[in-house]
Amino acid sequence: MSIARITTVKMDSKEAADDQTQGYVQNAPSEFPQASQLIGIRIDDVTLMAVTIYPNTETMKAADAAREKRLNTNVDNRVSVETLIGDVTLDHHNH
Repeated sequence: MSIARITTVKMDSKEAADDQTQGYVQNAPSEFPQASQLIGIRIDDVTLMAVTIYPNTETMKAADAAREKRLNTNVDNRVSVETLIGDVTLDHHNH
């Protein structure tokens, strides 16, 4: 069963959130090649959410070092980080 890691990051300014978003869009696909799906969401001016789906828990854990490195970017402008992990019960794509 697939597993999802949902990370919500709050930055201290719109500019810091812009920089974090740009870095994620440009680099996440190469930083997390083992992910089945990457979704970046801009909640508001300062709040970002990343939803990463992995095929299993072991694959997700193997990405922990890359995740730590990604979370350490722009750390001086970060207000908070919240992470949730759960089993994927629906992964529907309507293209």
